[in-house]
Amino acid sequence: MHPSRAEFPRLCAAHWPTGAYRRERLPERVLQFGTGMLLRALCAAFVDVANSAGAFSGRIVVIQSTPQGQARAINAQDGLFTLVERGLEHGASVERTRLVGAISRALVADAEWPAVRDLVARPELQVIVSNVTEAGFRPDASFPARLTDLLHARFVRLPDGPTVFVIPTELVDDNGPRLATMVGGLADGLERGPEFREWLGRRVRFCSSLVDRITTGTPARDVRAALEQRLGYADALLTVAEPQALWAIEADPAELRATFGIDVLPESVIIAPDIGFYRERKLRLLNGAHTATAPLALLAGVRTVREAAEHPRLGAFLHRILFEEIVPATDLPADAALAFAGTVIDRFRNPWLDHEWRVIAANQTAKLRLRVVPSLTGFARKRGAGGGGTAPQGLALGLAAYLRWARSHPAGDADLPLIERHWRTVEANALEELARAALSDVDLWGVNLAELPGLLEATTRWLLLLERDGVDAALEALPGMPEHTATGRT
Repeated sequence: MHPSRAEFPRLCAAHWPTGAYRRERLPERVLQFGTGMLLRALCAAFVDVANSAGAFSGRIVVIQSTPQGQARAINAQDGLFTLVERGLEHGASVERTRLVGAISRALVADAEWPAVRDLVARPELQVIVSNVTEAGFRPDASFPARLTDLLHARFVRLPDGPTVFVIPTELVDDNGPRLATMVGGLADGLERGPEFREWLGRRVRFCSSLVDRITTGTPARDVRAALEQRLGYADALLTVAEPQALWAIEADPAELRATFGIDVLPESVIIAPDIGFYRERKLRLLNGAHTATAPLALLAGVRTVREAAEHPRLGAFLHRILFEEIVPATDLPADAALAFAGTVIDRFRNPWLDHEWRVIAANQTAKLRLRVVPSLTGFARKRGAGGGGTAPQGLALGLAAYLRWARSHPAGDADLPLIERHWRTVEANALEELARAALSDVDLWGVNLAELPGLLEATTRWLLLLERDGVDAALEALPGMPEHTATGRT
């Protein structure tokens, strides 16, 4: 008989291995805005690895800046949590479990702001990391004002202190310069504003960064029970993530490593003067494949990415658009793009992740514009113009599925009215007019997609087939699909 969760002792400092690094002796060198799983699986995990390797000697203070957060649980467990990595690597299942000790404590911004200011005024505190979601990464949100206040406190109390590196991880392009602009705009309203702005330019580095790791959320009751049975303790912060992880930070490598040398795992932590390659790789291959497939999967009634990857038709569709259409459309080195595409398939097939298409499809129009349109134009530039009007048939099918799916008024798409108006202006049976009007909308896509070789014709053909015969028939008719050879359908 297994003990109930209540019978397990709560994780605390007593569980930290005696042979591990002496975490209580390490200074608090990193301030982290955000108590969620993503930064636990990335920032805390990588700092912990660097501490263990002797490459970095420091701990993280976590700031809870919203009423909902994990500050109480973090402090109750002395900053400790268990990281469980589960997934596929090169097609084989892997599972790794380790205790992470990089976090020292948590502070609640609303109640303990003076303590946060005191922390930032210490010379050993040189790194500030944030993950406040895209909603909090705006000039009118609380985070930029709080960050500005902290930097101003350091300017007043430690003007000649060492450089501070501010590293946002929100999924926003050029998040470093954008945050610098927000802080600079707020600086003028503070005491000694011009002098403060000059100090920011000398003493603060705003570094763009890109993070990539899927975490599963709170494990289901039975999964948590099985894990805690093996661990022998109860962990309120149990963090389950895929094995793959990337944190690419744009900075002078020598300068940042001297302060924040956490790139012990060079395939996972990248410090480089330009991280454009990593941004392009993730946005086009991983996010682009997600976005191009989401409407098709939803029309087919498939709930999760894993189910789609294992589906005989959708799995073949994913493989086709990744390897035959998206990879050839990029300017990435072919070997690097193909290798990363292989890891994408492993990640999509992860048996422990329930990544739902309805979540991925939120704000689908904006995601298509950022993640898929560059592949459509890249394919045309590299293959279409010289290929007799060749269009990427899989991406065209995905685009047609988006047009078909948008008519159902899906919730969560801020750009929906922009595409919905095209449905309202055509007759129900005039799908050719709909496709032409939607693809020609330069304001929507930033480019006239109807002018790309063969794309309008292909999208229209797929839209008619989806409307008449449904998703299965369209997938069967896609050239190169397993069923296509057997049925001879076109």
